[in-house]
Amino acid sequence: MDLPTAWNRDDKSIYLSVYSSGLRVNYEGLGKSQKESGIIRANHPIPSQCKLFYFEVDIINEGKNKIIGIGFCEKEVNLNRIPGD
Repeated sequence: MDLPTAWNRDDKSIYLSVYSSGLRVNYEGLGKSQKESGIIRANHPIPSQCKLFYFEVDIINEGKNKIIGIGFCEKEVNLNRIPGD
């Protein structure tokens, strides 16, 4: 069973850059609208047979507008919009 262990450098919005380790993400947009959302998926989905999954993130800089969302999304979610919008 493959579990998520890093961010997917190829499955992200255009406003994000990912460090080579795959463990750190940097937002490079201006954050002026929802169209400048930074969304990224993990390198593997959480398997449905995994009944409990723990993950942590550290927010190093919340940005000028302090709008941050952290959550889960399906493969079909548009990576250039806030999920659920």
